[in-house]
This record gives sequence, C-alpha cells and structure tokens, in this order.
Amino acid sequence: MPEAKPAIKPSWRFASLKSLRAAPRSFLHHPAQRSIGSFVRGEQMLAGQFIFAGQLVEAAESSIWNLTPPSPAFLNTTQSFVWLDDLVAIGGGAARKQAQQWLLDWVTSFGQGTSIGWEPGLAGRRVIYWCSHAMFLFKGLTPKQSTTVFKSLGRHVNFLSTNWKAMPEGLEKLEALTGMLYAGLSLEGCEYALRPAQKGLAEACQSWISEDGSIPLRAPEALAEAFTLLTWVCKLQEATGHPCDPTVTNALARMAPGLRALRFADGSLARFQGGGRGAEGLLDQAMADAQLRASTTLNRFMGYERLSAGRITVIMDVAKSPDAHNSTLAFEMASGRQPMLSNCGPGARQGGPWAKACAQASAHNTLTIEGRGPAPAAVQSERAQDLESIWLSARHEGFAERFGLCHERRILVATNGKQLSGEDRLFPLAPADESPHPADVLSSPARGHSYMLHFHLHPEVEVVKAEQGIVLTLPNAEVWTFKQEGGLACLLGSICLDRNHIAPRATKQIVVMGRTLDYVGAIRWRFTRT
Repeated sequence: MPEAKPAIKPSWRFASLKSLRAAPRSFLHHPAQRSIGSFVRGEQMLAGQFIFAGQLVEAAESSIWNLTPPSPAFLNTTQSFVWLDDLVAIGGGAARKQAQQWLLDWVTSFGQGTSIGWEPGLAGRRVIYWCSHAMFLFKGLTPKQSTTVFKSLGRHVNFLSTNWKAMPEGLEKLEALTGMLYAGLSLEGCEYALRPAQKGLAEACQSWISEDGSIPLRAPEALAEAFTLLTWVCKLQEATGHPCDPTVTNALARMAPGLRALRFADGSLARFQGGGRGAEGLLDQAMADAQLRASTTLNRFMGYERLSAGRITVIMDVAKSPDAHNSTLAFEMASGRQPMLSNCGPGARQGGPWAKACAQASAHNTLTIEGRGPAPAAVQSERAQDLESIWLSARHEGFAERFGLCHERRILVATNGKQLSGEDRLFPLAPADESPHPADVLSSPARGHSYMLHFHLHPEVEVVKAEQGIVLTLPNAEVWTFKQEGGLACLLGSICLDRNHIAPRATKQIVVMGRTLDYVGAIRWRFTRT
C-alpha cells in the first residue's frame, strides 16, 4: 500500500493593520469558569515542573515560553492556556503574578501573529480561558498592561473572524467558534463576532454532528470535548440573556445518550481512535450543565457495541477502522468501577514512535495475524439476549487481501455478571473448492499462519499464571480467572498511556498464540469471577 501523503497545513490569514477593528476596552460580562484545575499541578508549575500532555519538563526559575516542547501535544497545551485552571486552583498573589507574567510574556513573544500558536482552534481556546479567568488575570495590572492584553484579545477576535470559514469541520472549528462567541458576549467592542459565531456553531452542529449524535472521528474523547464546548456555549448565552440556538441544544440532546453508552461505571470513556479516558470530572460537569434527563442507555452508538450485565461492562468496536487507528473488533472491559482490559491508549500525546505503536492492532484487545492487523474493512455484527447471557457476533474481511481469511469474534456476557466468554475464529473467505489465497501464501500452505489474541490488562490489575489458569486480582480484591482452549497462553509486557501519568505505565498482556490448520483457526476464552 503506498504511503499516505502528509496533510498540507493551511496558511491562515492575518488581518492587515488597516482592517483591524478597534481593540476591546472592557468586559461586558465575566464568564464563569467551567473547568476545574488541580492544586497539585499548579504547585508543580510554580516549582518549575511542567506536566502537559502526559509529559514532564523541568525548568526551575524559567518562563513557560522558554521550555523545549517534547511533542506537538505539549506545545499545544502550553499555547492554549488551559493550565490557567491549575494556577487559579491555587489562588493567591504568587500564582496570580506568575500567570500575569506568563500572559504578558506570551503577548510580547507571540502576540503579533506568528506560526506558533496561531491556529484558529488554539486561538479560540486561548480566548475562552483568558475570558473565563479575566478577574484573576486583570487584578493588579497597570492600565498599560491591561491595554496590551485587550489589544491582543482584539487581534485574536479579528484572526478568528477572518479564518473560521476556511476551517474544515471538526473539533478545532468548534473551539474557534466558541472563542468567538465568548469574545462577542464578554468583550465591549467585539459584539460583531457574536452573530457569525452563533451561525457557524449552528451550521457545525448540523454538518459535523450526525442525526444520531455521532461524529466522523469516532473518538469517544473527541465527542466528549465537543459536547463540553457546546454546553459552555449554552451556559454563557443563558447567563447573558441570549437564547441558545435550538440546533445546538438539539445536538446536545442527540450526543448525550451516546456518550453515556461509551462510559464505564467510573465515568471514564472507552479509549479508541486515539482518544483517552477524558479529563476527570469534566464530562460529569458538562452533563449536569446540559440538564438533559438520562434516557435508556444505548446498546450501539458510533460503531461501538455496549454489553453490560451485573458488574461487567464491555465496549467493543464493530465498525470500519481507518488506517490511522486499527481497533477493529477490539474491546475494553470493566468490573464495576474497576477497569480490567484496556487498550494501550493515546500515543500521539507522547510524540515520537508512540503514536504509531499505539495505533496498531497489537496495541488493542483484538487479533493479529503474523503480527499484522487487518486492512480497513466493513464489519457485520448482530446481537441477541436471553435469560442467561447477552451475546454479540461480529466479523470482517480485513485479512482477506493478504491472507485470504475472515475474522469472526463472538463474545457472551453472563447476565449474572460473573463471566465474559468469547471465541475468535479464522476461516477462508471463499468456498473450499476455490482458492482465495494470494500466490505467496500458497507457496507453503502446510505451515498455516500464526496469529495472536491480545488482552491488555489495566496497570492496577495484578496477574499471575497458575495451574487453574491466569489469575487476575483487581484493586478491590476481586479475583478473576482467565482460561482458553485452542492456543498457547502466556504473559508478556505491555504499556498503558494516560494523561494523569508523565510516562507510559508498565503493565501486562495476556497473549494467546495459535496457528491456522487448512486455513482455519479457533480459540475459545473466558474471564470468570471467582
């Protein structure tokens, strides 16, 4: 397959000095802070320890703008000013003075419009956080310093107004439009941005968010971030006496049931398509702000199936995966509030080779053949339920071109919540009397193909191999046993990436190895609570 060409980065337009509107003069309204920071992270920043995007950079007595970002995600976090939440969590004069100094330093270094930090999504998020923390930031500034910040805000609004229409549909466009709306409702002299922002948000809700509330990215965390932004939009308009557009409120109503389906009992999101578990408490707050009555939890949403009985919750990917994230037929599992099986997580935030490694099929709880994942392919699935179990069957032909094989996964959740069992089958795509296999495979048909089932354990799960199988002990002292038939099971190393940890966490994975015989292979497996 030819290597995909890198996307061309758009060139954003900056308004000329002659066309710049007058800078805002004061605040008409102070938006309420909607996200809660961490006192601990704030103290770490004041001590010169900067933990952004799961990475640590130490630079005592240095400006945040002198840091060497280890990854694009780290750079974007610094430029977005989301870390203001953490300094506000500390409060007090020292935290305020540091935030003010970094704000003024940013205006001096980047405020005139450079390539760093001047993407519309980042600019929109900066406006949101500057406006939300205006009372914290502006208290004690000299008139000259205040004027400098207001001029920079005006430049932001001009930049967003000039470029938002050229942006592709997606989360960054929502961020840019939300920033415009914050400015239009909060800043005197920026009212001109309000109506275009309202119109753009309504159009985005119609074109990017589908009728069932899903988004094309299929990343649960991206969906949660979009939902959160839209709730901020509605709450700010409500606070300033402006009714929220029905298109936006309808989008929220469509998204909420699906988000509930993609969450586990501890509130975390299933980690698929490059997304993580979500910022702790942020989605809960957004759900409360949206004031949407909880409806029946969906069984299927955005290409994911949810199976839940007793304490078991399973979320499985049963849709075509893009080349970027190969998670077809992968699943995550939790027992109550305790995660058990987790995909490796969002590697892009770590930069370097992690992004590619964590996007491969082997980083997910699914099957690989000869170390390879399937090519993108449509998935057929069906589910049923009786008094004893809920079962799901799904299959795809992503291995057909290279190996001439189909993969089918069947999983059953016992209604008493004490067992998850499954079977993974490989079988020929064509009838037995026809040869579906590529010529290079037919050169040595007797050897078959080696394949592996990967079950990545959450780092907090203790695991040992015993005579009765592989024994898993959860932090709450629950004990589960894994057994399989048809393969050879072993424990190998794995990793788990999480925004709350500065380095990949070491963990284990259960790997079941098998080999096809006459192009057919099957492994049965089960997790049982003892």
